[in-house]
Amino acid sequence: MLLKKGIPLGYIFGKIKYEILAVTVYTLIINMLYYQYGLKEISIPLAVPMVLGTVLSLLLAFRSNQAYDRWWEARTIWGAIVNDSRTLARQMMSIVDGDDSEDFRHFRQQFIRRQIAWNYALGQSLRKKDPLRGLENTCPGEN
Repeated sequence: MLLKKGIPLGYIFGKIKYEILAVTVYTLIINMLYYQYGLKEISIPLAVPMVLGTVLSLLLAFRSNQAYDRWWEARTIWGAIVNDSRTLARQMMSIVDGDDSEDFRHFRQQFIRRQIAWNYALGQSLRKKDPLRGLENTCPGEN
């Protein structure tokens, strides 16, 4: 799995340097023949652009598949985090249900609100936004 944002140009040219050299030499020879001898019917074989197009399409296909796989992995992890947080809140509501005193109700409410705030802050942080913005409604009275 590639972790960099882009494929380095040195890597790409390292893989196809001989092919680029062959196409460049071929192009220079054709250009010299055309301008020095006035040849009118010079054509590039169809295989050259087909090979280049095939290589380019394979690079793009692998890159797209890799990006989709990374997106799917992140989506499943985020879904697991949200589901586990909901389960934790449900368990908190049912487990700490023995005593109906004000302290226990306040503890449950604060615990669940902090879990919601953590999920929200994590989501904002992953989007490269300010994670604390908008938490005033989730945990009132806390900084």
